[in-house]
Amino acid sequence: MTCCVNVVFRGSGVRKGRSDLLRYTSSVLEAAMEDLGFEYGEVSVLFCSDREMQKLNREFREVDAPTDVLSFPATNDPGELENSDSPYLGDLAIALEYTLKHNVKTPGKKDAFANEVALLLVHGLLHLLGRDHGTKRDKARMWREQDRLLKLCADMSRPSIELSI
Repeated sequence: MTCCVNVVFRGSGVRKGRSDLLRYTSSVLEAAMEDLGFEYGEVSVLFCSDREMQKLNREFREVDAPTDVLSFPATNDPGELENSDSPYLGDLAIALEYTLKHNVKTPGKKDAFANEVALLLVHGLLHLLGRDHGTKRDKARMWREQDRLLKLCADMSRPSIELSI
């Protein structure tokens, strides 16, 4: 399995642990992509500020508010990806500050933040592959697949990340 994960930090607030986060990001996405049957695949990940995320959300979804993750698929036809020798799946944007403030239910719990980052990476990857949760049926299917993929990450070493927010 060869997975190319390009990671960019833009106003992400990561003060300490960038290299750990980069390794963890690659490990999570590679494990998920391999399980999904991709021998090779490329994904770009932007860890950004809430302000940058709000700008992206406004520009691409016409929602003037930050969010935790946005997915930008490389194609509207996921079938094209399965037939490609070296598919570029698309781009993910993750707002770490937003994630810490709004998604981490137990901030003091060890690994809670890293587990949430893994969830957002897997969730975003599934959107890149055409999965959606617009109906109850689709949501149940996507959540099952998401949970299954997250189990692959259970034994991965979690990054030690410090944010300056």
